[in-house]
Amino acid sequence: MNCDIFQDQYLLLDKHEPLSVGLRLHLLCCTSCRQAVNRMAAAENVQRQIVHTSTAVDERMLNATMNAIHLLNKQSTPVAARQGKDKTFLPWLAVGTFLILGFILLPFSDMGKIDLSQFGDSFWIPFALLCAGSIVTYSAVFLAKNLVFFTEKFTPQM
Repeated sequence: MNCDIFQDQYLLLDKHEPLSVGLRLHLLCCTSCRQAVNRMAAAENVQRQIVHTSTAVDERMLNATMNAIHLLNKQSTPVAARQGKDKTFLPWLAVGTFLILGFILLPFSDMGKIDLSQFGDSFWIPFALLCAGSIVTYSAVFLAKNLVFFTEKFTPQM
């Protein structure tokens, strides 16, 4: 989808109207359109905040607008850069390591030995499926929570 077509279709949407699948895919793939949509949403939030503040004098309105624009310019850094500063992957790595070590050490623990003695060789297949399913689910949640970071990081910059 072309960026001009995307912007035309996006601007024709009503407020709170859901995006179509094509618009969502283009928004996920196109960095410039994603930045434009983020800036439009930020501008709308600034406008909403200014409208809801009580201003008796035009000077206060001008100062509030200029302060909001100044704050908006500070926040206009790419999302991936903000996430890199604000977030760390250390908790994700700790939980992933704990999960994998737990699956490695469980068969050798007392509970694992009891299960192995009760179920014999039929213990290994369900256990392996449980391990694989847990790691796949963990990886999917990790990617879903950090999708913006990875799309910003691995898309070529123009």
